[in-house]
Amino acid sequence: MVNLCKSISKSKWFQDLVTIAILIAGVLVGIATYPKFSSKHEQVLELLNQIILGVFIIEIVVKVIAEGGKPWLYFTDGWNVFDFIIVAAAFLPFGGSSIAILRLLRLLRVLKLIKALPKLQMLVGALLKSIPSMGYVSILLLLLFYIYAVAGVFFFSENDPIHFQDLQRSMLSLFRV
Repeated sequence: MVNLCKSISKSKWFQDLVTIAILIAGVLVGIATYPKFSSKHEQVLELLNQIILGVFIIEIVVKVIAEGGKPWLYFTDGWNVFDFIIVAAAFLPFGGSSIAILRLLRLLRVLKLIKALPKLQMLVGALLKSIPSMGYVSILLLLLFYIYAVAGVFFFSENDPIHFQDLQRSMLSLFRV
């Protein structure tokens, strides 16, 4: 059983199946933004969501069984933990006014696509490693905004007071652009 699950979890068709499920989940979340259509086809959409959740559960079970006598090894990979949290969130008790939270959690399923595409996974890893340096980039951008906002007030405050009347409005206008 362990060898079968290992071969399934590493097979191309299984990874493609999970990727297709992720893409369908993304489309279903997009469809949910159309209230008339989603209320008209609520049963079909809910069935499709349950099928996709089933695919994700099967993915986790297969990968845990593939670890053999040490199922906790599944949780040593950060991406597996991420997948598990997204799937486990579907079982949290939401109801009534919390339906928006459930939809948001379904949206997080699309992030599983990061794991399905190795090049994207590498890029996300590089971005996460660069977060400490992003603070300096933010400071540089803030300085540039400040300089251009002050220049905007001096040059355009009389011609366009709605956008450049004072420093705050000028910075907001630049940010919007």
